[in-house]
Amino acid sequence: MKIVFTLILSVITHLALGQFALVQDKDGFCHVRSAAEKGNNIIDKLYNGHIVYCFPNNGNWIAIDYSHNNKERNGQLYKDRVKFVSDYPAVPVFKNGNAGITLKKDSITVIVTEQKFERSRHRFSYYKEAPSQLERIDNKQYWGTDGGMPTREYGSIEVRIGSRKIRLPQKALENLYEPNLYATQANYDKANDILYIQSLNSDGAGGYEVIWKIEKGIYKDRFIAYGF
Repeated sequence: MKIVFTLILSVITHLALGQFALVQDKDGFCHVRSAAEKGNNIIDKLYNGHIVYCFPNNGNWIAIDYSHNNKERNGQLYKDRVKFVSDYPAVPVFKNGNAGITLKKDSITVIVTEQKFERSRHRFSYYKEAPSQLERIDNKQYWGTDGGMPTREYGSIEVRIGSRKIRLPQKALENLYEPNLYATQANYDKANDILYIQSLNSDGAGGYEVIWKIEKGIYKDRFIAYGF
């Protein structure tokens, strides 16, 4: 019952705060603006298929967070320039266990596992002004806790699409802690053969959302958003 309640709460929070979407414009690209209005305020240009994180509409505009040229950015898009990932057909949960979850539909299977966080395998640095608070893990930014030591991490993500088998590389999973397997979702864009896997994770603080993109059987990228 607790898991079901937490899942419902996570979904409600997710919908209230925002969701992942793709740039989709008849011109093949769209402009990102610094303010929710047209004018001399274009700050970026994104092509169709670019993943963005959309916050609730501000009238005819949507505030977005996104990554471009290895930099985290934000801006405004006109509301009809995106397609939400959730609009694609979902791959529902098939089996849920304590350390793994399986999503399955037709020829698509997604298996996600988690494992205990082993401190001995990692290196840590702490804030000088707060020596008990983690600043970086393995000299990298991390997600899932608000300065505390993680307890869990992803073990693996394996995908089967027809006869194709894909195992996401370690770089796709690193620095992502406190996974909530029950919050795992998958959506498949059959026309373009793209599978999106996403989850809303946290230890109660340090919340984040992550999405992975598998295109034509090949892992392409991930994008992480704080969702608030």
